Amino acid sequence: MSEPTLRLKRAVRARSLAAEGVAVSMGATAVVLRGAPADAVWRALEPVLRSGFTPEALVERFPERGRAVLVGILDRLEEHGFLREVEEEHDLDESERAAYPHLEPLTARPFAALRALAGSSVRVRSESARVEARVRRALGRAGFRDVAADTGAPLPGVLVGTRLTVPGHPEAVHVIVAERGVWVSGPRDATATPEVLDGLRAWAAALDEPPGIGPDAPESEVARTLVASQLALALVAHVARVTEGTPQARDPEFMVTTDELVSEPHRLPLLPALDPEVTGAFPEVSAPAALVTDRLDALAPLWDRVFGPVGEPLPGDLPQLPVGLARTARRGGSGCGVTTAEARLDALTGSLHAVAWGRRSALAGHGMGSTRAEAIGDAVGDLVLRETVPWKEADPPEPMSARARRLWAALTLRSGVAATARFHELEDLGLWRVDVVGPDGSALAVGAAAEPDPALREALVRAVAVVREDPPGLAVRAARTPDAALSLAAWADVSGRVRVAAPEGAAAWAAHGVHTAVATWT
Repeated sequence: MSEPTLRLKRAVRARSLAAEGVAVSMGATAVVLRGAPADAVWRALEPVLRSGFTPEALVERFPERGRAVLVGILDRLEEHGFLREVEEEHDLDESERAAYPHLEPLTARPFAALRALAGSSVRVRSESARVEARVRRALGRAGFRDVAADTGAPLPGVLVGTRLTVPGHPEAVHVIVAERGVWVSGPRDATATPEVLDGLRAWAAALDEPPGIGPDAPESEVARTLVASQLALALVAHVARVTEGTPQARDPEFMVTTDELVSEPHRLPLLPALDPEVTGAFPEVSAPAALVTDRLDALAPLWDRVFGPVGEPLPGDLPQLPVGLARTARRGGSGCGVTTAEARLDALTGSLHAVAWGRRSALAGHGMGSTRAEAIGDAVGDLVLRETVPWKEADPPEPMSARARRLWAALTLRSGVAATARFHELEDLGLWRVDVVGPDGSALAVGAAAEPDPALREALVRAVAVVREDPPGLAVRAARTPDAALSLAAWADVSGRVRVAAPEGAAAWAAHGVHTAVATWT
């Protein structure tokens, strides 16, 4: 198959940065070609890129010593969508001139997308005559010529629903949802499947903001116009996407606009409820980042302030020495760790536990983590820390490790707690549990691990957190510190005394960076 002939898109512009190079941009996207010769190279190259070229032929004609540089430039232009195919073109009419600037950045075949848009039909249904009028007007200005009323079944909870049919492609649904002063329009990179609509309804039901301006109120005139335009652009983007064969986004993106006309894109995570009663093999996923901070960044969509199932885990004004503390903004989950980053991850894990499991199993331990080993260790810890497990009190091993002594000093000297550490062993299984008990005889915290020291440190971290600040929702019986969780995961792998598996729904969560596990006794 021969290479397609390519050219720069019309909207691409270049600006010299003198000795620093050349900035090549289209809209908000820019590529900087660095180096002193870049300006001269670009001036010689740009006419060829605009008239049309095939990459292979262009590289062959280029001086050999500069070919690697040229290949790098072409790769960057293609990566950022600055190139399009040379295709059959025609003079643009008024509606096409409005649509073309929006289509060109989205596809390498903008004229094919224009023809598909002109042949598409849109059916509109709305609970609000005013909003529907704005949507119809925006669709007409975007280049859609066949816009009519939708006589099909309404979509519950949706202010506006559109059904778009692009010739040769399945029908696509796009919506506007307006709840309590928040308008959601889209999706911008997918179609609104039943799963997506269920996710939007669940989000709307969970809103706790006070009522905002109603969609039909006079004050909403500007919002109606803005949101209708955003919906029209989502349909234009869909035409471009199906024309080029671009796959749908896993998590659809919506434009979210407030009554104050603050508008920004947000992704809607589509996460199923986990079922511990139905288990299977662990999903294959790429290795997580080594640093806890990087793993937290990867999980950011789960605490998106609009659509996230939980809020961002923040240290806030909690004391961070000698133990890190954090609390999620929503769901009330709290966490602790040796570092603030570990505390944030612990708070996030606890909050996700509260929303992820569709049901709980009385016979299984439930685990989550940013790595599979952490999830398995969390699940085993949840299983072995049950009240029914026959732990036997054991003599404390001597001496305490240096890390445990520092935590012990923080609890007893710095915080002034007359605490006692009580060690327990699960006979013949090689497991340890440590209860850190306060002066009244009640347990401040309980930890478990395959060795006594990580079990003691787990309990001490949580005990220090409890007495330093008593965050609601803090798990005081757990095995989530890295050393404790990893030791339990390794023990499960070699002992054969527990069975670990992935709950139903684990693959979707793993795709979002959250590993899950279920542990049961064999």
